[in-house]
Amino acid sequence: MPTLATVYLPPVRAFHTEITVCFPTVGLKMDSGMLFGLQILAYAVGLPLQFLIVAALVRGVWRRFPLLLAFSAVELVSVLVQVPGSLESMLGLHPPGLPYWVTYWTGEAIYQLLLYAVVASLLYRACERLRSVHVARLVLVLAACLVAGGTLLAHYDPSLPRGVWLTPWFRDLNFVCALMDIALWISLLVARDKDRQLLMLSGGLGVQFAGASIGESLREMAIHSRSHPLALAGGVIMVAASVFRYYAWWHALRRRRPEEEASTKLQAMRERSL
Repeated sequence: MPTLATVYLPPVRAFHTEITVCFPTVGLKMDSGMLFGLQILAYAVGLPLQFLIVAALVRGVWRRFPLLLAFSAVELVSVLVQVPGSLESMLGLHPPGLPYWVTYWTGEAIYQLLLYAVVASLLYRACERLRSVHVARLVLVLAACLVAGGTLLAHYDPSLPRGVWLTPWFRDLNFVCALMDIALWISLLVARDKDRQLLMLSGGLGVQFAGASIGESLREMAIHSRSHPLALAGGVIMVAASVFRYYAWWHALRRRRPEEEASTKLQAMRERSL
C-alpha cells in the first residue's frame, strides 16, 4: 500500500523495496543502514499526520468528504499493514506469507486508483457551480474511466516484472490527476465565494502529484540505467511531497468552515433558550 518512501507507505514508501523491485536480478544494494534510517524517519513523520487526518475527518468533516475519509482510512491501514513487512525486508529477513513486493505493488495499485477517484470526486463537487452541471459531471466520469483504463492497457505487459509496467502507469495517472487538480484550482480561484478548505486540500494534492510525477520518472530512468541512487532520489522526492500533502490536509481539516461554526453557535443558542 502507499508507503512513505514511494508514497506508498502513503508516502512512507519503502526506499529499499523500491530499489529491489526495480532491479530484481541485481544483487547490489545501497547502504542498508542509511535506507533503514530513512524509512524509519518517513514512518515517524508520516504516520502521526495520517492519524490526525483521520481523526479530523471523523469529528464531522467526513460528511462533506465521505470518499476522503474512505481513502484516508484505507491509506492508514495499508501503511500499518506494510510496516512489518517493509522493515523485515530491509533487514534481510524473509517472513512467511506473500513476498513483500507482491503486497506492495498490489497495495500501490489500490492506493493510486483511490487517489485518482478522490481527485475526480473533488472536481465533481466543483462542477455544481456550472450551469450544465449534469452534462459536465457525466463527461468528467466518462473521461476519468477512459483515461485510467486506456493508460493501463497501454502499459500492461505480463511478460515484464510487475513494477516495470506499473511504474509508468502510475506516472500517467499522477499526471492526469495533476491536470484535474489544476482545473479544480482554477474553478475555485475564479469563484466569488472562495472555499479555502477545498483550496488547501487541492493544493496539497497538487504538490504530491508534481512530486509523484517527478519521482516516477526518475525511477523509470533508474530501471533503464540500473542506477540505485536515481531510484532512491525518486523515492525521497515522492515521500517529501506526500508528507507535505498530509500536513496540508490536516491543516485544512482541523479547522471548521465559517458556516459550520455559525451553525454550531446557532444550535447552542437554541439549546440554551429551551
